[in-house]
Amino acid sequence: MSCRLHSLIKSFALVTYCFFFVGCLEEEVKMDLEEVKGKLDGVEFDKKSTSKFIDAAKAKLAELKIAEGDLEKAGEINEAISKVTQTLEKVTASIDEVKASLEESELGFEDYQAKYRTKVRKEVVGKNLDLSATKGEGFKEVRVLSVNPVEIRIYQSSGPQSVPVSEIPKEIREMLQMSEEEAEAHRAKLRDNAKVREERYKEWKEGLADRKSEAAQEAIAKRLKDIQVEVESIENAMNLRLLKIQHLKSRSSQWQRDYSLARSDKRREQALGNSQMYRDKAQRLNDLNADGHLVIARLRSEEEDLKKMQKPGG
Repeated sequence: MSCRLHSLIKSFALVTYCFFFVGCLEEEVKMDLEEVKGKLDGVEFDKKSTSKFIDAAKAKLAELKIAEGDLEKAGEINEAISKVTQTLEKVTASIDEVKASLEESELGFEDYQAKYRTKVRKEVVGKNLDLSATKGEGFKEVRVLSVNPVEIRIYQSSGPQSVPVSEIPKEIREMLQMSEEEAEAHRAKLRDNAKVREERYKEWKEGLADRKSEAAQEAIAKRLKDIQVEVESIENAMNLRLLKIQHLKSRSSQWQRDYSLARSDKRREQALGNSQMYRDKAQRLNDLNADGHLVIARLRSEEEDLKKMQKPGG
């Protein structure tokens, strides 16, 4: 009986030890499983991180490929722009050359026009023109004394007179290259010149008041003397012209008599032409003397103003 109980106790102890051993194994296995699970979780995390990194790398790679494509396109665009720029530079250079050529042509044409205008106006002096279309029958055959941008100076039996641009027939204006625009520009220039002379004289006269009395009186006296010398010079030139005019008129009369005595048409034509030529020369000198009278009148007016500025007995 005692032996059986002892056997039972041993068996119970063995079973208990087995259970304990099994329990320890279970605990150890459980711990190993948890460790493996933890490692698996870490691996899973690393896998997700790696996947995200790979996805990000793929996206970056795609962006880089797009950028690379854009760079290639940019290079192509830059090359195209460079070609277009070169073409534009060539076109611009060609345009500049054309402009320069046109400007040169325009200047050349203007120069040609000016020379032609001077030539035809010079050639018409001494010839007869028909102004009857605008001036009436009395101007059927009038001789030209001079031409300027504003008018034509002509000679009639009643004497010389001026015909303004507005009263010259269109065909003659075109032949002489005359226009209202040129006439107005010429008038404006004359007005400006007259204004400048007037202002200079005014400044000079007003400037005398700012000087010392003695210096001002000396300046007035000097200017009066200069005016007298200038007037005498003009008058001497006019007197010489008068002698020349008498001589030219005498020659014209001689050729006129020769014309009436000539027996051949050729001789009469020559005599008439020479008579006309001498009359024209005489008329031009008369016109110069008329201008001289105007200059003297202006100088005399200035002289009177200066004399009023002089002190009594100055």
